[in-house]
Amino acid sequence: MTETAATVWIPADRLRAEVARLLTAAGLTEADARTVAESMVEASLRGVDSHGVAALGTYLRRLRAGATNPRPQVRIVRSGPAYILVDGDNGLGAIAGTFAMERAIAGCRQTGIFLALCMNNTTLGAAFYYARMAALHGLVGITLSNAPPSMAPWGGRRPLLGTNPLSVAVPRREGEPIILDMATSAAAKSKIYLAREKGTPIPEGWALDPEGRPTTDPEKALKGLLMPLGGPKGYGLSLCIDLLTGALSGGGCMDKVASLHHGLDRGQNVSFLLAAIDPEHFAGQDRFLAEVEEVVAKVHGCPPAAGSPGVFLPGELEARTRQERLERGIPIPAKVAAEIRQEAAAFGMEVDWT
Repeated sequence: MTETAATVWIPADRLRAEVARLLTAAGLTEADARTVAESMVEASLRGVDSHGVAALGTYLRRLRAGATNPRPQVRIVRSGPAYILVDGDNGLGAIAGTFAMERAIAGCRQTGIFLALCMNNTTLGAAFYYARMAALHGLVGITLSNAPPSMAPWGGRRPLLGTNPLSVAVPRREGEPIILDMATSAAAKSKIYLAREKGTPIPEGWALDPEGRPTTDPEKALKGLLMPLGGPKGYGLSLCIDLLTGALSGGGCMDKVASLHHGLDRGQNVSFLLAAIDPEHFAGQDRFLAEVEEVVAKVHGCPPAAGSPGVFLPGELEARTRQERLERGIPIPAKVAAEIRQEAAAFGMEVDWT
């Protein structure tokens, strides 16, 4: 571990073990704690810090308050040849998400495509993690999730829709998959929480304050509204994701999804859709991967625009960050580390980053 005035840098393996230890102390089984820790550390490795270890303090607080079930009995409610409906039993979403995607990966080998819908969960965390699971097996992975209201429908002034993320991961012959990972708002709400923790402003265009004025103050943004990505397009995409997850699973949409950070008297009730597609059933694996590599070559061969640092694939910069952090460690801001220590102390635990 290395440390600066504002940040501690922790090796990924050490961080993974410590996160799992703290989650086990909070009541999770050792297996579930490892599952959640793996998803969080992978997010932090790729620089998706808002959905990584920075969320640990919030998870511990929810577990301590009884808002999240530490030992969910994840179960398949309905199933068919190419689908399952999963009840996450109000556990941390990574538990049901990993359970569901593992079954989608196995199932699509027989059926070509396999769909898993999950309801009754705390947040899924980083959407890319589950899509990437499929891509690392040579499959196309898809993740959709709903989220608590923080964004108004286009033309409205009351929050009805969540940041409702989506991710698509496409395998390559070698190396990291192509990974699209995005919120349908201008920015994920967790990024605004992280900016508040760091004491930094947010970019213009992310949010409006409670009076409907543009703001760069994360505190005002959290009390106001997030802006949809691409105006009405982001709104429409968010609405469709809510319907494909919350309505299709039976979990519920819009205000039936509770805040991750507030309202600790009830479960969050997040729903998500996970899918795996086996190219072998369609173009065939070899032909598919050949086409992917041809596309990659054309993208990388595109001349950069004036002032551009280059042309990159979706997820390529995050893959570089991952390699850098595997070598240097994962940065944990001092305020985030302090929050984790405070919440761990409530379980009688001390945090050990060494």
